[in-house]
Amino acid sequence: MCQPQYLQSVNRRSHDSPRKPAPKKILLISENVPPQVNGIARRIGHYHQGLVDLGYDVDFLHPESGLDKCIPHVNPYNFTARMMIILPTYFYQLLNTKYDTVHAVMPLNMSGMWLLAAFKALRCLRGESSPTLVISWHCNMVDYVDHFCKGHDFLRWLTRLILFKGLFAILPCISDRILTPTKSADPEVVNLWQGRNGVCFTGIEKGSFSPCNKQSSYGLMWENEKKKYLQENDCKSLLVCVGRLSPEKGVDELIKCLPLMKGIALWLVGDGPYRSTLELLAEQLQVPVKFLGYQKGEALHAAYTVADCFVCPSLTETFGQTVNEALASQVRVALPRVPVFEEAYNNVVPDDAFWTPLDRQTMAKSILLQLERHHEKNPVGIPDLEKLRSWPQACQELAQEYELAQEGRRPVRFSTIALSLLIWYPVTIFCSLFIFYMACIRTLFGGSVRVYFSTVPRRISNKIKELNMAYNLE
Repeated sequence: MCQPQYLQSVNRRSHDSPRKPAPKKILLISENVPPQVNGIARRIGHYHQGLVDLGYDVDFLHPESGLDKCIPHVNPYNFTARMMIILPTYFYQLLNTKYDTVHAVMPLNMSGMWLLAAFKALRCLRGESSPTLVISWHCNMVDYVDHFCKGHDFLRWLTRLILFKGLFAILPCISDRILTPTKSADPEVVNLWQGRNGVCFTGIEKGSFSPCNKQSSYGLMWENEKKKYLQENDCKSLLVCVGRLSPEKGVDELIKCLPLMKGIALWLVGDGPYRSTLELLAEQLQVPVKFLGYQKGEALHAAYTVADCFVCPSLTETFGQTVNEALASQVRVALPRVPVFEEAYNNVVPDDAFWTPLDRQTMAKSILLQLERHHEKNPVGIPDLEKLRSWPQACQELAQEYELAQEGRRPVRFSTIALSLLIWYPVTIFCSLFIFYMACIRTLFGGSVRVYFSTVPRRISNKIKELNMAYNLE
């Protein structure tokens, strides 16, 4: 059984020998870290471990760093994620630490933006070339805005104005380079850097995610569950989809496609605000869909191995961490033909396994073709892991991007950046406090104010039933 590559506690190497040069010092700032289950968190966990393994001295600021460093809180838009507000004392301490590279993981990460801006101002004031300032962007923000504002042109225009002409407009001025998981990710944002961009590659976990997990205790459990579920629903094949259940992930399109594929069942591994809507949709269409909720560790590793085909219907991914995990498990995959997926997987996934986005006929055709290959044991479509990067390779290339970032340094007059920051800092601090306030409100109401009040009648009814039952028992 393979062991997880990422360890939460990192034993740093000793650098006491005077013969060895001092290791380069890196400040990594991220709100997404393990044990959070999202793809960004897993990616950043590997980056941290990989940089340490390469001999770098890494200071890692994240929501669980400690109350002496930051104030952590839930992400009001995604309760499985965390956010933070850096404390002024620790902010000052970091600014007085000598770093070679400062890497802020975006979005949203206000604390990371504040640190980048402050380091840039100090660099201009002192006339120094260090630290190199790097942003990695792990979200197709433009696609998210377009999706959530669909049908509301004014709201879409206003949101784009606030984000890309306001909040994020200063980012190219306070950083030397932007990195994205693929070159195709969020071009409208990346173009703001005018060519000062690179790629922060995603590796593949050939240890934790492996076909050998099918023989583990969890693998045998999932296999038994699969046989039972297929038999109960008179199905012969199982699709697996792993990810957060939110509107932009496209899971509703996958469920709507099931009536076109007779004898096919679907397991959804994950949870999110869209789950109840998807459950209702599956019930209305009378299609076999099982919601497994979030799975972690060995249970998640083994869940991939029982899939006859893995499907990721999202059109907004920056890379597709779950696709990597499925490929590492030697499972065939079917994907929408979007630039990000084509760039990342065109050399390991057959061309006919990509479908035209939002076209259910081509989606069904691609999925059924991969299922046919699976049942016929056709070698076409089985991923060749040698064509994919390992995590050590990805981290080595990340370190090379840090070096390239030095070439992207742009001189900015201190007076210019100081005047800009006098406006930008108060605005972003207000935004951060507002997000913190929203997080507290949503936490108070169990995740959603709207859902909390909309379910009041049902909760009162249930309470009355409980009291009646108790009274009758007496």
